[in-house]
Amino acid sequence: MSAKTILIIDDEDDIRSLLKDILEDEGYKVLQAAHSMQAEHVIDHHNVDLLILDIWLENSDKDGIELLRSLRKTGFDKPVLMISGHGNVDTAVQTIKLGAYDFIEKP
Repeated sequence: MSAKTILIIDDEDDIRSLLKDILEDEGYKVLQAAHSMQAEHVIDHHNVDLLILDIWLENSDKDGIELLRSLRKTGFDKPVLMISGHGNVDTAVQTIKLGAYDFIEKP
């Protein structure tokens, strides 16, 4: 059985690298994107099983919430785990209503 593929979408290189190392140690295949356009390209060209998506994507045409909304409108139905270093209850509720699987604070 092949490894599940996780796409990490975060503008912070160190967060992507940390999550990538941990997930690869657990046997997952990990892809990365620093902004929404990269993420959409990866999703269009790879079979992704899970997204880990940051709320704030600096230097991106869409933030994480806009990207989640856009993906759901196009029929993307894989689980999305939202992450943020600056989240609050309102943001968490909003992302869950948009179809995110869960919302967690960044380490």
